[in-house]
Amino acid sequence: MSNKSDIDNVSDSLFFLRNITNRALGSPTSTTNSGEFALSLQSNDSHDKQTNLQAIVSRLRKLIEVISALVKDIHEKLYKELLDARSILDSLNEIQRNVEKFSNLQQTAQYFELADEIDELGVGIWNTSIALKTSGVARGPDSNDEMIVLFRQVGFVMIQAGAGASVNTEIKSAIKLLSLANKVGKGWLDCGRSDKADEILRSANTLEDTVLSWQEKSAKEQQSRSTALVVYYAYRAEAAWKLTNSHVANLMIQHATEKEYLDHVTIKEIDILCQVCFTIGHQASREGKVNEAIKWLRKCHELISDRISQINPERIKILTSTLNILATCYLKISVHDESNLDLAENAVNICLEEDPGNVLATSLKLKIMKQRNFDPVLFEEGMDILIEEKLSDIRKIEFIEKAIVAKFHILGNSESENLDLNDAIRNIDVTLGFEQRHGIIIGHKTKAACQLILWQKGDQNYANQRYDRAKKWYEIAYKSLAANQADGRNAAILQRKIALCHLEDHALADATEAIRQAQLHEHNSAANFYILFHIAMEKRQIVQAIQHLHEMCKGDEFHGNMLTMAAHEAYQKGHKAVLIEALKEILDKHEMGEDIANVDIFVLLRCLIRMTYNTLSGDEMERASLKDCICGYFEIALNLLKSTDNNQDKIDDSIQQKRALLKDLEWFFKTAWNMGLEFCQHAKEDSDVFSIQLFDIAYKFLNEYPEETLEHINRKRLCIFTSLCGKLFLSRQQNSIAQKRDLLHQTLASVDQYKKLKKTLGKRKRSTLDDIQENKSTAQSDMILIILFEFEAKIKLGLWNELLTAAEAYDFEVPSRIFERMAELLISENECPSTVISSTLQVLLNSITKRKQVDIEQFSRWFRMLIITSMVKDKQASAQYFDQALDILNQECSKKKYPEEEIQWLMVNAWNYGIDYYSVNDFINAKKWCETAIAFCRFMENGLLYEEELPFSTGNNPKVLKLSFSKLISIQGYFVQKRIQYIYGE
Repeated sequence: MSNKSDIDNVSDSLFFLRNITNRALGSPTSTTNSGEFALSLQSNDSHDKQTNLQAIVSRLRKLIEVISALVKDIHEKLYKELLDARSILDSLNEIQRNVEKFSNLQQTAQYFELADEIDELGVGIWNTSIALKTSGVARGPDSNDEMIVLFRQVGFVMIQAGAGASVNTEIKSAIKLLSLANKVGKGWLDCGRSDKADEILRSANTLEDTVLSWQEKSAKEQQSRSTALVVYYAYRAEAAWKLTNSHVANLMIQHATEKEYLDHVTIKEIDILCQVCFTIGHQASREGKVNEAIKWLRKCHELISDRISQINPERIKILTSTLNILATCYLKISVHDESNLDLAENAVNICLEEDPGNVLATSLKLKIMKQRNFDPVLFEEGMDILIEEKLSDIRKIEFIEKAIVAKFHILGNSESENLDLNDAIRNIDVTLGFEQRHGIIIGHKTKAACQLILWQKGDQNYANQRYDRAKKWYEIAYKSLAANQADGRNAAILQRKIALCHLEDHALADATEAIRQAQLHEHNSAANFYILFHIAMEKRQIVQAIQHLHEMCKGDEFHGNMLTMAAHEAYQKGHKAVLIEALKEILDKHEMGEDIANVDIFVLLRCLIRMTYNTLSGDEMERASLKDCICGYFEIALNLLKSTDNNQDKIDDSIQQKRALLKDLEWFFKTAWNMGLEFCQHAKEDSDVFSIQLFDIAYKFLNEYPEETLEHINRKRLCIFTSLCGKLFLSRQQNSIAQKRDLLHQTLASVDQYKKLKKTLGKRKRSTLDDIQENKSTAQSDMILIILFEFEAKIKLGLWNELLTAAEAYDFEVPSRIFERMAELLISENECPSTVISSTLQVLLNSITKRKQVDIEQFSRWFRMLIITSMVKDKQASAQYFDQALDILNQECSKKKYPEEEIQWLMVNAWNYGIDYYSVNDFINAKKWCETAIAFCRFMENGLLYEEELPFSTGNNPKVLKLSFSKLISIQGYFVQKRIQYIYGE
């Protein structure tokens, strides 16, 4: 491979292993002696054994093919443009499982002919891990360091399987394999996977036994053996400790530090041992295991002192860190045993010898001095003398800087109850004045360290509620920053801290001034605006508080905790207006994808809805704006519940979470419904647009329920019905044609929803007969109104073709008054085609006649309207209706019940049609219509008198007809005198 040269010793070991395997397995002598063919030679009388061997060999070859294909697939995936780390990891795990099967079969059959192939594949995988590490291919967004380690582990397992025939006899191969196992273990430790590191290292215990059994060895072989074992024991110790197995960790480090091994290893292995001991000691100290920490840290110090002669900066760093932690541990237990104070001091002194300006060591020294009641002022004066002495040597500038920092530590630790601010400032000026007096440049890091010490003293006093003293420390730190114009960030922070101290002392004017100073350094800082918000709240300046709240949310380095604290403060002080604005801002941040910690967004929305509803007041425009906000909050809650429900499909949430979701759904549904009703009741017009919106939202909430019960279906039906009514009533109030049509289309959409829901409801089984009757009655009463509303919407939209069949028969009885209302609506529309009116009137008349008790008066009135409608379209076609009227009058049920005014109207119109035809010399039709008029006379009071006066018994004499016409005019006048009133007239 092209990367062989990058592998160094590791690569050499890999190819060495492969060559050794080839020699061991390729020799005919080795093959015969190993007994690989013993089974076939001794089994002439046992055909079954030979068959089993062949089957195992066949399985081994298939496994090799599978492994080779997976390796090839991995290499193809590695160099794609988008790295699929998860797929590669899955393939590596699959390879390892197949290699384990291969190794087990190989050992069972003692058949090692395929060892070279698995060994070669393993070397390739290992080299790939090195290539990935050096090239950074595995550092993409979808990958991590664990992939490289897994490559190493799989390569190691494959190489171990390839060397399986010779491990027990070739010691050098075992050493190389143990070194590979060490590297894999180290990789897992670096990834924080101590469990996997421990697993792979413990799996190499057979290799450990093989290496330990090696007796005859040269100096070089002794070194390689000792190196492998020391590193192996060191990493096992670290893994065991991190897995809380301290007994094994102590045993392993005991093996690793045996003189037999340490005398033959290089300084590199000593560094590894020191790092392991320091890591364990440091972790033990953080966990409070002081005695364990001391033991491991002392071991680290002993290794550095006894085994390392060349000290470089890295080793000095680990040495000083070891000594500082060791001294800290001794200080912790010095309360119980004062001798430990001496040990701590000894550790600090050694540290200061190696690094005279070490700040932490100096701080520990001060703590030790305090416990010994040593006067720190003398120590401070000594530091001044030491600095002055070193100033003569410009090469000692690093030491001078460390000494200055140490002096600041002394200043911080020597604070008295009666701190003189002027003395402290003078001390600081003297210390930092070395720069001007001696012409040296003190580094920025040193100045920052000094400022940090002063800053921390302020923080300590603030935490102890000593705000006046904290303010003085902050002011000193700010003074030290004054000369550094570039450090505006820290200057602003210090001014904010000073402002907080003033706030605690209720000095609001001083706090405001401090923030103004902070704004000189950071003019748009969110933290500045937060403190101004707090000051405004203290002053009860609500408008200014809201202004600063919004400025804070738009400020630089805004953090969500600022909002939660602002909301909490507004709640505590009872300022609802401020609280609402704060909650709105939290909601806005949440919608923009910013996570506000410890905020339940559903609780927040409920609070906003309730609080906004309780503030509904003022003029109509203001109320409308607040109502719109409420509807918006419901919409946000709905969208959040939908997304939560989608996430539940992907993860298995707990029962408590599902119950909480149902509880939220129920609250939002009921509240939206109740508020919708409330808006309706207080609406000045017949309908309120926001109530309609809330009914629609309530319906949408019902759609999110996981189970659809009868109760939910009935709730949906009610929501749709109320929303539908509201939209139709609102459309009647609209002056805008576009808005009216939009509302009407929405009405029709709601009608379709209702009808579908009705079908669903009809399919559901009901438990009792009472339920059936009750639901059926309610559904029919609602559907009757739905039919009428749909009819009206279609009329207003001019959907005449749909109206031709709209008033058709239904699967339940529709009262005739509904058809009457339909007819009235049609008649009131000037553009309505007469065919639509006629079809509706016919349905209406059929509805009237189907009753057990027919209302003749109602029938006659609408029958006349049907005739009028047909006369407008075609007079000749209307003749059939006059004939039908005569048939009805001849029926027994209608005798003396048909209103005489209606009969008179029929008679007069029939005679008038006859006269019209007569005037155009159409005597046949004239005769027909006049005879019809005479027929109606028979059903009228005094009808015989009229009949006798009509002249058709004398034939078709035009003159006689003319005379009779004048006579009929007098009859019409008689009707007028009786003030016959018609509902719709001609």
